[in-house]
Amino acid sequence: MSCFIEEGYTLDCRNASTGGIKALWILGASGNTISGWTSNVDNEITSISGAGTFYKFELVKQSSSLTEAIAVNTTSQSVVFEPTLVINLPKMNSNLRNLFQSLVSQNNIYAIVLDNNDRYWSYAFANGGLVSSGTLQTGQAYADLNGISALTISAGEPNSTQEIVVTTTLAAIMTGISVSAE
Repeated sequence: MSCFIEEGYTLDCRNASTGGIKALWILGASGNTISGWTSNVDNEITSISGAGTFYKFELVKQSSSLTEAIAVNTTSQSVVFEPTLVINLPKMNSNLRNLFQSLVSQNNIYAIVLDNNDRYWSYAFANGGLVSSGTLQTGQAYADLNGISALTISAGEPNSTQEIVVTTTLAAIMTGISVSAE
């Protein structure tokens, strides 16, 4: 890979980009591991291999996000990409409480994010993420969120988040990994 830029950037139509995420899939079940993935010439992921099941999380509109910052150390000439997922899940009950406990306890969280532009993105495929903060709450006022608030999953990765090419279904690009819902 070259250390130099090899192309510019052209602005598209102003209607080409909508913020937020629609859904995400978190890898769980026994052996939840991503052992590898294949990328095309555009550095987009075309296949994923590993073990476990990707479980779908439906999200309330305009409630969750994926961001990616960089941490740079100029002395060591290192760059670390820091993707962060922030999700909110409504309606606290024992199932949501158990899910909260499971996510907080998991050592490596791997995810696939579907944004509001119908693009799929990898999350922490190399090193996995960890829950770094969040709140399980009843809320106070009638209109307050009752559920999981600002559950933040943070990671440190050697490369930036990659788009995943899904031509039919997520399951079609998986080897050894199942997908619970699409």
